[in-house]
Amino acid sequence: MDLSALHAEEPCNSKMGPPHQIQRQNTLSIEEVREKSEQAAMEQWSQIIAFCKANNNRFVDDSFCPCDQSLFYDPKRKPDRHDVVTQWLRPEKISSMDRSEGSIRWTVSRNPAPSDITQGILGNCWFLSALAVLAERPELVEKVLLTKKVNREGIYQVRLCKDGQWQTVLVDDLLPCNSHGLLVYSQARRRQLWVPLIEKALAKLHGCYEALISGRCIEGLATLTGAPCETIQLQGKTSERLDADLIWARMLSSRESKYLMGASCGGGNMQTDDDVYNEIGLKARHAYSVLDIRSVRALSLTLFPRLVRLRNPWGRFSWKRAWSDGSSQWMEISQKERDSLMPHGAEEGVFWISLDDMMMYFDSVDICKYQSDRLECRIASFLPAHSKNIKVFQMEIFDATEVEIGLFQEGIRGNEKTNRSPVDLCLLVLRSAQGSNQTVGSLVGNSKRQVRSFVGCSMMLEPGTYTILPTAFNHWSPDAVRSLNCVVTIHSSKGLTANRISAPGYILADSIIQLALAKGTKHEGREGMTTFYLTQGWAGLMVVIENRNPDDSIHVQCDCTESFNVVSTRGTLKTVDSVPPLHRQVLMVLSQLEPSGCYSISHRLIHRLWATGSGLDDWGPGANHVPAITSEVFGLHTARPI
Repeated sequence: MDLSALHAEEPCNSKMGPPHQIQRQNTLSIEEVREKSEQAAMEQWSQIIAFCKANNNRFVDDSFCPCDQSLFYDPKRKPDRHDVVTQWLRPEKISSMDRSEGSIRWTVSRNPAPSDITQGILGNCWFLSALAVLAERPELVEKVLLTKKVNREGIYQVRLCKDGQWQTVLVDDLLPCNSHGLLVYSQARRRQLWVPLIEKALAKLHGCYEALISGRCIEGLATLTGAPCETIQLQGKTSERLDADLIWARMLSSRESKYLMGASCGGGNMQTDDDVYNEIGLKARHAYSVLDIRSVRALSLTLFPRLVRLRNPWGRFSWKRAWSDGSSQWMEISQKERDSLMPHGAEEGVFWISLDDMMMYFDSVDICKYQSDRLECRIASFLPAHSKNIKVFQMEIFDATEVEIGLFQEGIRGNEKTNRSPVDLCLLVLRSAQGSNQTVGSLVGNSKRQVRSFVGCSMMLEPGTYTILPTAFNHWSPDAVRSLNCVVTIHSSKGLTANRISAPGYILADSIIQLALAKGTKHEGREGMTTFYLTQGWAGLMVVIENRNPDDSIHVQCDCTESFNVVSTRGTLKTVDSVPPLHRQVLMVLSQLEPSGCYSISHRLIHRLWATGSGLDDWGPGANHVPAITSEVFGLHTARPI
C-alpha cells in the first residue's frame, strides 16, 4: 500500500472534472458534505491503520518527512532564531513545559478551549488567532480534526479548506522539538494534540512550516471553516472619516448571529511604533480573537460605553489602558454589570477595550459567517490571461434565498520562489439576458475589487436565472502560457443549481459596462456622451464611454501615463479610440500590481465629435483604435451596442 497518499481534494456533490468540462452542481447541506468526506476519510484511515498493524509499523509520512525540508523553504537559509529543531518526537516522548502535566495522558482533545493554545517560535498568530476563535465553539474544532482518539500508529486526518476547496490532510504524529524534548512550534496545554496536529496539516498543505509565517486572521477562519468571510475596515484613507456607529452595528449584528470574529492590530497601511504599542499592552502587526461585544450602561446614565473583548493568542500581554483589568473605568458601571463582564482575564491575554480605542490601534475586524444550516457548492474554474475562453456560471434560483458567493484564487503561500503576485479579483452577479443585444442583464450584486486571496459578496435573490462572472486583470498578457486556477463557492439558505458554461468573449465587456452603469461615477463630457469611472476602492481604474449620438462617432484619448504601480489591459497607459454611434466601450482597465505597495491613478480624457466616416483621422491615421484591439482583448474592449 502506498502510504504517501497524504491529502485529497473533496468533491462537493458531483465529480469534479478538469476546468474545461462543463459542470452542473446542486447545493448540498454543509453537514451532508462533511459527513460524506468523513466517510471517505475513515475508509482511507482504516486501510492505513490495518497496513501498519499488519506490519507492526508506526506511520511515517514520506511526503512530509521529519526533516528540514518540511520546516523551511530552503534548509540552507533558515530564518533567524529558527535553528532550534533538533529532533522530531512522537507524543509519548515529548516533554511538557508545565511539570504538573507530566502525569496526564496525551489525548487529541479534552474540551478544547482558546486558553489551551500556546504559540511557538513561528510567526503564525494569524492562524492561532483563528484557531482560538474556533475553540470558543469546541464542536467546530471537532469538525476540523477527523481523528478523535490517540492511536499508536500515529495516523491522523485533518479537514481544511485551501483556496476554496475542502481537503482531507493525512499526517503522522512526529512533531518538531528542541534538544530538551519540548515542542518548538504551537502546542496545547493539558497534553492535547489538536493544536500541533492542525498546524502540521496546514504546514503540509503549504509545503513547510516556514510558509505559515505572516497572514491575516480572515485566511485562518476561511481555512478552518470553509465559510464566507468578510472584513470590516477600522482605518479609512486620510480624507475618509469612518462611521463608528455603522461599524458598531455590523460588529454587534455579527455577534448576535454568532459569527466568528478576529481583529488585526496595527497592520495594513497603519504607521505604527512598536514601543508605543508595547507600552499600552498591544502587539503591532498581530492578530487577536474577538470574544464578545457589549454596550453597557454607566452609573451616570449619560454614558453607554461600547466594549469589545479580545484575546491575545499568546495567552499573555494585555491592554493596559481604559477598561483594562483594574482600570478606573470599571467603577463607572454597576457591580452587576462588572460581574457579567468578568474583567479579570489579563493573565490569559484576555481584555476589554472600547470601540474608540480599538479604532485607534486596530486596522480591521474579520468576520466568518459560519452557519451549520447553510447549503454549499464549490466549482473549480480558471481566470484566463486575456478575454478568450471566458467561463461564467449560470445559477438557477427556485425560491427566494440569501446567497453568499466567493471567488478564491490559486494561493502563493508556500512558494517562496514564485514570480507571481496575487491577482485582482472581482465577482459580478447579473441577471441573465432576456432577448436583448447584450449577453447579460443588469447588475444585481458584486464583490469589492481587491488584490486578495479571495473576495465575496452576499445578496437576497428572487427566483430566476443569474450569471456569475469571476474577473481578474493584472495578470493579462498576450504571452501568458496558462490561466490561473480559481474556485467559485456558493452558500445559500435554500437549494439552487449552478453550471459552469463557456460564453462569448464580449460577455466581459457587457458585464463591466453593467458594473460601470450601476456603480460608476458619471461625468457628462458633452451632449450625447457620458463617461463612467470606477476608481476609488476599485484596486485601479475602469473607464467606460457611452455614445448616445445617433449618427456621429466620438474620438477619445485616455491618458493615464502618470499612474503608478498599475498595469493596463491595453498594454499601454495611453489609448485613442473611436466609439461608434449608439455604442459603449470599455476604454481601459488599470489594475493594482503589487498588493503590499501603494498605487496612484491619474487619468485625463480628451474627446471630440466626429461626423466624417470611420477612423481616427489625425489622432491615428488609418486606425479606429490605438493600440489596436487584438483578439486577446477584443472581448473586453470591443464597442457594444446600447
